[in-house]
Amino acid sequence: MAKAKTKTTQKWPWIFIILLLILGGGAWWLKSRTAVAVTQSEVHTDVVKKGPLTVHVYATGNVQARRTVDVKCQAGGEITTLPYQIGNLVQRRQVILTVDPTLELQALSIAEQDYKQAMFTWQIAKLDYEIAKDNLETTRQTASANILSAKAQLKNDTLNYQRDKTLLKEGLASQQTYDTDYTSMVRDQQSLRLAEITYAELKQQALQVRLQKINVEADKVAMAKAKFSVSQAQTNLGYTTVKAPFTGYVANVDVQRGQIIASATNNVGGGTTIMTLVDLSHIYINATIDEGDINRVKPGDKVQITAAGAPGIIFPGKVKLIGPESIQDQTSTNTSSSTSENNIVTFQARIEVLGAKRMLLKPGMTANLDIFTNRLSNVIYIPLQAVVIHHGQDSVTVVEANGIKKNVIVTLGARNDTDWQVLHGLKAGQKVVVHLGNAMSMWTPHH
Repeated sequence: MAKAKTKTTQKWPWIFIILLLILGGGAWWLKSRTAVAVTQSEVHTDVVKKGPLTVHVYATGNVQARRTVDVKCQAGGEITTLPYQIGNLVQRRQVILTVDPTLELQALSIAEQDYKQAMFTWQIAKLDYEIAKDNLETTRQTASANILSAKAQLKNDTLNYQRDKTLLKEGLASQQTYDTDYTSMVRDQQSLRLAEITYAELKQQALQVRLQKINVEADKVAMAKAKFSVSQAQTNLGYTTVKAPFTGYVANVDVQRGQIIASATNNVGGGTTIMTLVDLSHIYINATIDEGDINRVKPGDKVQITAAGAPGIIFPGKVKLIGPESIQDQTSTNTSSSTSENNIVTFQARIEVLGAKRMLLKPGMTANLDIFTNRLSNVIYIPLQAVVIHHGQDSVTVVEANGIKKNVIVTLGARNDTDWQVLHGLKAGQKVVVHLGNAMSMWTPHH
């Protein structure tokens, strides 16, 4: 019996240790659960503020030069001069290419000779016309005088005939005198008739003079055409020398010295492209702005510009132009079960880059834009993440002084990437819940 009691007494310490371990583990589990519950119940809050609010619009765009032009040569032949290469700075009106002008010089010489011949032909025709016109006038005056003379002679001889006819009846004139006066009168009638016919024939001569006048005009037109041919030949000769249309940098060269190129008459594109010239006197950003932001942007707004190609530099800029019409970019996403289409509506804006370092932005680079559209003074504003959409309305959760939370419908105004103006619903100093890292808020910074 004594041995049995001793064994029972030795078991109690182990039982006590096991109970302590169980109680300790339970206490640790309860404490950890309580800590998790406390952590999960923690909320982030921020104070409703009142003061100035700068409104921004964020966008992206591509760097562009003031102008980029493909310079072409309209002449054909062998390239004899090509002094500039990629990267060279070319001043306006400097010669950037010449083509062998032999054919153009020959064409110009032929055109000049044709023009001289046409000019001589016109001058001869003009002199012939003047002579014919003077001859017509002289003939007309002579014919008129002949008619008048014939009429006067006929009148005189008629009177003699009538007088002799009377005297013959009275026996006072001889038959011979009568016959002579009668013959003279008839001859005068024929002379008058011939003079009138001669005058009538002057109409044909007048038509010939008019025809000569038309020939003068035709020869004048031919001379003008020949003169134009000379001008065209001079222009074609000028095409053999290509000059820079503006001061810029050579971005690309498409031909080489010694190459034979086709003339513009054989080239549908209006000539052979010889190089691309870029005007970097002004640098612009061709930006795309979301339709929800476009009405807040206006010409003259200041812009801060950054680019991966120029790290650490903030370029100043200014909004110059805003496109009047939207650009819809339709993108389709194909899956094994369906096809979905998204319409992204944006507007174009032209931003000019300012400052001495603007040349660091090269055409084609991608730029990020921070457009300062407005600065509001003395307004109520809250963080973007404080706003949630509740039953289709913008709302925030207000934390009262006693810790009670309540949902408040708010009317929102302008915003930037972090804060939102509150027009109605909140007062400065109130606390609102901010949903950091929580999907409850539909609004996040827009970059």
